[in-house]
Amino acid sequence: MSLEDQRSIVRFAHDRWGEGDAQAFLRCLADDIVYTVNVDAREVPYARSTVGKDEMLGHLQLLLDTFMINAFVIESLVHEKEFTRSTVLGYFKHKRTGERLDVRIRFRWWVRDGLIARLEEYHDAAYVESFERFVRYIEKNAREAYEAYDAGS
Repeated sequence: MSLEDQRSIVRFAHDRWGEGDAQAFLRCLADDIVYTVNVDAREVPYARSTVGKDEMLGHLQLLLDTFMINAFVIESLVHEKEFTRSTVLGYFKHKRTGERLDVRIRFRWWVRDGLIARLEEYHDAAYVESFERFVRYIEKNAREAYEAYDAGS
């Protein structure tokens, strides 16, 4: 597979994810895809590492259930000897709270036989974990306020 073909599958995967098209994104992945994220999944359930397409589908669906993708903009795409590196600006809106999560995400992509076989995703982990604590706080306060109002009715 040529370097340009490898770069094309990575760009295509980026574009499909930016459109929120999980099924088209999955078609870019090898069945045994290894996906790692540097965020604590106990703190941020939508940022967990997975192995295999089935787990990846669950992960993608949780992300789409949690966030609306406003934009997913490739800032850089560099093909190296063993893998492709990319940096993306992600603009997301938390569906239940309306809070925005604007992040720069770094990826490393390994392509095997025309499919993505390994994907590593790097965030400012402290920022993403803090965002999750913030939206949980908002949701908890909203729920408590509703329950207090409902009890007073």
